[in-house]
Amino acid sequence: MMRSLYSGVSGLRTHQTRMDVIGNNIANVNTTAYKAKQMNFSDMLYQTTQAGTAANPANGTGGTNPRQIGLGVKTAAINTTITQEGANQSTGNPFDLKLTGEAFFVVSDGTSTYYTRDGSLDVDDAGNLVMASTGYIVQGWGVDENGNIVQGSLGGINVTTLDTFGADATKNAKINGILDAQDSELENKTGRTVTVGPIYDKAGYEYNAKFGILPVKNPVADSKSIANNEYEYKPEPELYKVDLSTLKYKYTIGNSTEKELKESDMPEELLEELQKDIWTVVNGGTVAGITRNTAAGTYSPGAEGDWVNVDMAAYLADASKADLNNKILGDSNLRKMAITVNFSGGIGFTTEKPSYPLSDVSAIKVNEEAVKALYTPDGTDPTKFTLKTDCASVTAIKQVYADGDKSVTEYILRGSTGPGATATDIQATGPDGQPGNAAELYAADIMKILELTKPVKQNAYTTTESKTTDQVVPKEFTISLLGITDKDGKEIDISALEDGGATSWDLRYNKENGEFEYVGSEGNKSFVLSLSAIDPKFENLTIDMSNTSNVSNDKKSTLTGPRVDGRKIGTRTGVSIGTDGIVTALYSNGMARKIGQLCVATFPNAMGLENAGDNLYQMTASSGDVNIVDIKASGTGTITSGVLEMSNVDLSQQFTDMITTQRGFQANSRIITTSDTMLEELVNLKR
Repeated sequence: MMRSLYSGVSGLRTHQTRMDVIGNNIANVNTTAYKAKQMNFSDMLYQTTQAGTAANPANGTGGTNPRQIGLGVKTAAINTTITQEGANQSTGNPFDLKLTGEAFFVVSDGTSTYYTRDGSLDVDDAGNLVMASTGYIVQGWGVDENGNIVQGSLGGINVTTLDTFGADATKNAKINGILDAQDSELENKTGRTVTVGPIYDKAGYEYNAKFGILPVKNPVADSKSIANNEYEYKPEPELYKVDLSTLKYKYTIGNSTEKELKESDMPEELLEELQKDIWTVVNGGTVAGITRNTAAGTYSPGAEGDWVNVDMAAYLADASKADLNNKILGDSNLRKMAITVNFSGGIGFTTEKPSYPLSDVSAIKVNEEAVKALYTPDGTDPTKFTLKTDCASVTAIKQVYADGDKSVTEYILRGSTGPGATATDIQATGPDGQPGNAAELYAADIMKILELTKPVKQNAYTTTESKTTDQVVPKEFTISLLGITDKDGKEIDISALEDGGATSWDLRYNKENGEFEYVGSEGNKSFVLSLSAIDPKFENLTIDMSNTSNVSNDKKSTLTGPRVDGRKIGTRTGVSIGTDGIVTALYSNGMARKIGQLCVATFPNAMGLENAGDNLYQMTASSGDVNIVDIKASGTGTITSGVLEMSNVDLSQQFTDMITTQRGFQANSRIITTSDTMLEELVNLKR
C-alpha cells in the first residue's frame, strides 16, 4: 500500500483535532476568565531509504544526503494562552473580582485544592466566600484578635462572623472655626455657645456638651451724673377692684343653634336696661329672669367665662318692664330668647366703691400685684383694698442718667409713716411669685395709682454716683461648660465637675493677628473635661481648640464642635475587597474591620496546569509547585472589585484558523483520493 494514504489519514485526524480545539474556543467565547487553546503540529516518523554518506577524496567521490520519506503529521502540543488577560466587564457587584498578572485564586471543595481565574464569587448560607458556579470555598488568610492578617495556613473566609462593631467612649473632640469679637452673642448671659458632640459613653449612648464663650472683662471705676425728679404723694385711703369686662351675648330660641346677639337684634333701650340689670345681679342684687351661673364657681371681678344666664320671657314678664314690653309688642322672638352672657375678664381699680353698671366710674387698669405693693386686701370684701400704714406718704424719685449711648430711666419708690420716720423701699411680688423691687417690676402701674392724687411736694436736683464699668480685654475669653444633655435633651448632673472647679478655662489669642495661643494655661492646645468624675461610664474628654482664631468674619462666629473618636454600636452594612485582597467588613457606625485576605497562587509554568472543568485548574508535574503569595506584596498584580475577567478568545483569529484548518482537511482528503486513483491504475494493469 502507498505511504501517502497513511499520511493523508494522519493529516485528517490532526486537522480534525485542531477543529475540535477551535470549536471549544468559540463555544467559550463568553465564559468568564476562559483561556483560549492553541494547537501546534509536528511531522511524524520518517522511513530512511538511504543513509547520508560522507565525501571520499581518495577516490574522488562526494557525499550524499540521506533519503527519507515522511509518514504524516501529528499533534505537537495544545497550549493554553494563560498569560493573556481577557477584557474587563464591569458588574458593580463587590464580590466580582478580576486578577491582573499571572496569579490564580485558590479554592477548595473540602478535599482537593483548585486554582481559577474566575472571580465571580458569592456568599453561601454559612457566610463563606465561595465560587458562584461551584460553591467551592475561596481560600485565604484570617486575622488575629487585634485584626492583623495572619499569613499562615489557608482556610475559608467567613464574612458574617463579626456582625457588630462594639461601642467606644469618646476621648477626643475639637472646637474649630472663627470666634468674631463683634459677634452679638458674646453679649448674652451665656456668651457665644458651641455644642461639642455627639459624645458617646462606653455603652454607645449619645450626649452633647454645650459650652459658652464670654469675653474677659476687667472692672474700671467711673462715675455717673443722675438727674433726680422727686415727687411726694398722699395715696387714696381705699381702692376698689371693679370688673371692666366686655359683655358678649349668645342666644338660642327653642332648640335652635346658638348664635351671637347683635345690636340690631334688640332695641337699644332694652339692651341698655338689660346690661344695667346684669351688673346689678353681678354686684349681688336680684332681677327677675337673670341668674348667676353658679356651676362656673364663685364669681370675682375679672373672672372670664359665661357667668350670667337670662330668661327673656321671665325678664320681660316683670311688672317693672311694662314700658319695654310696649316697645317690642310685635317681636315675639325676643320673648323666647335664652341668653348666655360672657365676661372677657378685664379688671380695673377705682377710689370709691362703685355701683354697677360702671358707665359713670373712672377706673385705672393696673396689675393687681402693683396695687398690693401699696394696699392690703380687705378680709371681708374681696373688691376692697386698704392703704398700708407705711405708705401714707410715698416718695417717687425718677432718676435719669446716661449709660453709654443710652438714656436710662429708673424709679425709686419709698413709703413712710410720717415725718421723721425711716423711709423703706416699696416691695411687691414678682411675676414668678418671688419678692422683687416694685420700682423695677411695676413702676409704671404704681405711678398710675399715685397719680390718682396730685403730688403735695416736688423737688429736682442732680447727684453723682460712682459706678464700675466692665471693660473688655482684647483677645481674652473664658470658655465654660454650660451643661450636658442626652439624646432626648435631658440634662445630666454636672455638679461633680462644678464642685471641683473644672468647668471653666481661660482662652487667649494673639493680640496682633488673632491666631490661637492657648486654652487653660500657656502652652496648652486643648483642655480636659473630666467626664469620668460624673460617671465611670464616660472617658475623660480632651477638646482641642488649636484650630480656632479670633478674627473678623462679618460679626458672625463659625465655631463647631465635632468629635474625633468614639462611636455607638454598629451593625454590618456591607463587605468590600481591596486591591490587595483584604476583605473588610463595613458597619453602620462608620467603622471598618479586616476579616481576612484573599491569597493567590503562582506557578513556574502556568501553561502546564491541567484544566479540571468549571474554570478550574489543577497542578501538574509540568506546572511546577504552587507558590501561595500576597498579591500586592509579591508584585504579581492586583485585584479589582466589581469587575470580571472575560474570555480571551479572539473570534477573528479563531475564524481565520477555522478557514486554514478546513483547507488543510480538504487537502489531506485529496491525498487519499489521489492515492486511491493510483492504486486503481495499478490494479488495472492485469487487464
